[in-house]
Order: sequence, then structure tokens, then C-alpha cells
Amino acid sequence: MSSILTSTITGINAIKILINNTANKIINPKYKDEIKQNIFIEDTVDEPNFNAGVRIKKVYDDYNDFIKEEKRKISERVQDEQTKIEEYLKLEDLFGEKSSIFTLLINQLYSSIENDVVNNNVNIFNENIEKNLKTIISELKNFDEKLSFLEKDVKESITEKIKKANILINQIYNTNIDIRFFPTAQLPNRVDSFIDKRDQLIDELNDIIGVKVVKENNSFKVCLNNGMCIIDDHNKQNLIALTSSTDDKYISVGYWDDNEKTLKKMEHMIPSSSLGALLMFRREDLQNARNKIGQLTINFADSINECHTLGYDILGNLGKQVFNISNPEIISSSTNQSYLPTSIKWVSTSDAQDTNYVVFLKNNHWTVTRLRDRSVVESDIYQQDNNTYITFDGIEFKIEGDNAEGNIYMIKPYSKTLNQLELLIVKNDRFSISSSNDLSQMNKNNAIKIHHLNQEKIVNKKETLYESYRKFLKSISYKCNDLEEKVPFKRNMIEILKNKKLSESDNFHENYQNLSYEQKCYLANVKILKMAETIFNEIVDCYS
Repeated sequence: MSSILTSTITGINAIKILINNTANKIINPKYKDEIKQNIFIEDTVDEPNFNAGVRIKKVYDDYNDFIKEEKRKISERVQDEQTKIEEYLKLEDLFGEKSSIFTLLINQLYSSIENDVVNNNVNIFNENIEKNLKTIISELKNFDEKLSFLEKDVKESITEKIKKANILINQIYNTNIDIRFFPTAQLPNRVDSFIDKRDQLIDELNDIIGVKVVKENNSFKVCLNNGMCIIDDHNKQNLIALTSSTDDKYISVGYWDDNEKTLKKMEHMIPSSSLGALLMFRREDLQNARNKIGQLTINFADSINECHTLGYDILGNLGKQVFNISNPEIISSSTNQSYLPTSIKWVSTSDAQDTNYVVFLKNNHWTVTRLRDRSVVESDIYQQDNNTYITFDGIEFKIEGDNAEGNIYMIKPYSKTLNQLELLIVKNDRFSISSSNDLSQMNKNNAIKIHHLNQEKIVNKKETLYESYRKFLKSISYKCNDLEEKVPFKRNMIEILKNKKLSESDNFHENYQNLSYEQKCYLANVKILKMAETIFNEIVDCYS
């Protein structure tokens, strides 16, 4: 086996030199006599069978088109991944900068409760505890401001990418018209500059939205990777930025369908490249970040609220809420057939999940879907007084009146959580320290319970606040590091494919014949190596 592999590898190396020699002759026909390397390989060459001229040129054109398309595919992925890296770094910096909220600041709060209330018999929210609470709220609001700035920055970047794509679409369309009507017969060598210009413009457009060129029956088309044509010999399709009057952070991309005379969303048609990466980052990573910090804030604030309202102060009165927490946001679809009064509230924040939801009515059945993973939520649904109540993941959603088939609602649990978080207590308000309202049996059990919340697994009932925060931060870092490892290799692939365009040499018949033969030899040796790899992997599997 080793002798076969040795022979095969030697053969591949030899054929590679032959192919390089022949390719250099094709690319640099004037210097073909200077390219000499001694290769000895036994075989016979097929007799030439060419129709010359047009057929040979088509071979070169097909090869050059293939190289360009492969380079564009890799460049599209590089732009996609490089854009994601840039955005991940911004998000990672923000979460890294604010990590002290769920480490230092919350630890200081619970330490002050332990020292002042539990150990030193303070029975009020003194200046120290109040200051720690206000500091946490202030930092969470600052987090919200910086996250909103990042959301706005991404929205502006998407808008600029759409504008740039439209400029390129117009330029490619106009250049293609110039090429179609160019007087090639009178100026046979001048059209190449226009073709090169068109190729360059397509390369730039590809980096933004990802495209492929389709040539058939003397026609020229530029299509999205899903097949939708955006430029042909007679028409062009520009992109439209889609925004929302109810959500100033929302942006997507669409187009005008002339056949149906309607505006259509096309975000799913641009899954990669720089624009696709920004759309995905906004839709998934940025939204996940807001939902995660919102979930942690809800868990933190309401766990204190719940404990404090179950305890009693030194006079035997029930404790009051410490924080005011905003309710989720409801966005009704513009396509709804009926517009009914709706309301929503938290009923159990311990069940809160870091996701948005879509609630829709189909075949007279309500379905709730988590947008984070597209999973369907088991919800509790019941009717009362002509009202529909849908309870899921600690949220109660109420719809008044009769619903129409196809009605859709978007639920955003945390869109206002950070911004509207408020402290309801003031300095010297009484702290609910006791688990009993019997003044003769007052204790500190409730204060101790609140103090221990810092070690409780209150996030999804399996993680502490700090553990959940660090886990999310690590997930961002992992995505960024993974992409940073891949991008350099792909950039090298682009460099390899550059300047690999072939042109016809003086002896194109002979050189093409040799190149065809050499490629067959190369592929034969590669097949042997592939089979050897298969055999080796099967042997490893047997003993692993």
C-alpha cells in the first residue's frame, strides 16, 4: 500500500509541474521556450480531436467563468464572516465592560444586606443599601443606552449597504447595455475593458449581497444565490429598505414585485455576504443579547420583589415591591383581519425565557413559537367572558373579543425592561426582615433568604445570574474566535484564485491537448489518494 501511495504522490507532483508548464505556456506564450523542467512519465497522448477556434475559446471562457464564480463564492463568505467578526467584537466589548453588574455590583448589594440587616440589626433600607440598588439600576440603564446605540449603528450600516448595492446594480445594468451594443466588428479589442469593468462591479455587488452570473443563449443575468434575477439584458431589480412605524430599531430589505404590484420582503434571499451578515446579526445576535440581559434583569429584580413581599417588617407589615418591572410589548401584524384590544403581563418571572415569540391563530387553534429556536411552546389557553387568555413561559397574553383566522402577534418580553426599571423604595423604608408577622417571634429569616439569592439558581432554574451572564459572553467570544480562525485561510484562497485567468496562446491546439491529458493524469492519481483515505478512515473506525 505504501508503495502505491508513494508512486501516486510522486505522480501527482510530476503532473502538477507539467500542468504548470502548460498553463504558463498558455498564459505567457512569448516565453514558452524559457520554461523547462525535466519530467519523465510513461503514457500515451490521445490523438487531437478539436474543431479549433470557437470551441477552444469556449473552453477558456468556461474555465475563466468558473474561476471567477469560485472566487466570488469565497469572497462572499469572507465578507460575511469578517462583518460578523466586527459586530461580535463590539458586542463582546459591551458585555465585557458591563460584566461588573452581575459580579461586583450585585455582590456589593447582597453584602450590604448581610452586614447591615442580618449582622447589625438594621431594619430599614439605609443609605448604603439604597445607594447599591441605585447604582445597579443606573448601570443597567447605561447598558440599555449602549446596546441601543449598537442597534442604531447596525441599522445605519444596513441602510448604507442597501444604497451601495443599488448604485452597483444600476452601474452593472448600464455597463451591460454598453457591452451589448458595442461595435465589436469595428473595434474588436476594445470591448474587453467594458467586460472587465462589469466583472469588477459584480465583484463589489457580490461582497454586499452575494450573486452569481448566469450566461445562456447569448443572454447575461446577475442573480441572487437563491436564483432570483436582479439584472438581465432588459431589466434590473433594486433593493428597498423596509422600516417600521412601531419599532424604530427594525430594518429589513425588500423589493417591488411588478407582476403582483406589491412590496415583498427578501431578507431570507440574502443569507450571507456583508449585508446578509448585518441582517442576521441584527435579527439574531443583537436580539438575543437584549433578551439575555432583559431576562437576567427580570430574574434579579423579581426574585427580590418576591422575597420582600412575602416577608414582614419590624411592625409586622407585609413588605412591598422593591422594583417596578415593565410588562412585555405586543406588536400586532399589519396583515391582521381584526384589531382587538390586547394586554399582557408577567405572572411568573422565574419561568422567563430569553426569546421573543410569535402568537398566531390557524384553523381556530392558537400556536406560540419561540423565535430563538423556532420551538413551539406548550401554552395554557382558555376562554372567559369572550376573552382569550394564553399563558406561556411566565407570560399571560389576553385578547378581547372574537379573533379572526390568521391573526398574528409578536411578543417582545424585554424591549422596555432596562429602560423602564425603577426603584420603588426610598431611604429609610422598612426592610421586611422576618418570615413571621408575630411581633413576639420576629426573626431575620427573610433577610437571610434575600441575602442568599445571589447563590440561588434563578435563571431557568439551573444557573445563577453570574453563571448565565458569563455563559452568554463566552458564546459570543467563541463565535468570534471561530470565525477569526477561518477567515485567513479563505483570504488565501482568494489570492490563489487571483490572476488565474487563461488566454489563448499561439499553439492553443497543442497546449490544450497537453493540458487535457495532464489533467486526466492528475485526476487519476487524486482518485487513488481519495480511495486510500477512505480505506485508512475505515481502518481507524474499526479500531476506535
